[in-house]
Amino acid sequence: MRFTPVFLLLASPAFAQAVTSPELSDADQKKLNAGEIVTRSLTPTDNKGVAAMAIGVVDGPTDEVFPVVRDCKHFWQFMPRTKKSWVKEEEGVGTICHVELSMPFPLPDLWSDSISIVREEPKGHHYRGWKMVRGSYHRNDGSWTVLPWGDGSKSLVVYAIDSDPKMAVPDALIRMGQAGSLPDVITQIRKRAAKLKAEAVGASASK
Repeated sequence: MRFTPVFLLLASPAFAQAVTSPELSDADQKKLNAGEIVTRSLTPTDNKGVAAMAIGVVDGPTDEVFPVVRDCKHFWQFMPRTKKSWVKEEEGVGTICHVELSMPFPLPDLWSDSISIVREEPKGHHYRGWKMVRGSYHRNDGSWTVLPWGDGSKSLVVYAIDSDPKMAVPDALIRMGQAGSLPDVITQIRKRAAKLKAEAVGASASK
């Protein structure tokens, strides 16, 4: 097992799990092979806020697709509602990923500083989990999992979020908004992966 910590958070069960696929029914697999995106509502921690999952297939092997969701400093270029993102080193904490989201009026914008852990187990099965250390949320944790799909020329991308923003808004409305934005996350990852692949091919051809 290759284990590459950005910041060790071994006390959290979510960071210690093996890198595996969520359980997929025959209907789920049929939808994914047809290019559809599977979304699931989950139970948030303490039943406060929102928890959800989005699953989709992205063209490209995992070593090409995983950097798209691993390198959060680039999220501002393609992730929905993300207006700023960068990485910084913080003494006593480690590597921090800072993300700011633009919310529709009259809701306030949201921000978070998170620590991450990146793992590969087995080879080709990639995972990036994050846990908030500060921000405009009570809780904002989640993960990206990228696994080989089919013959390995495509990747299964799994996005999971467990979040409780500090907003004077009913949880039901927050959950409705999150559910509506989930497919767009996978769609933007597909576009970003295709763009980076085209740029790499172009750079190689120009040499």
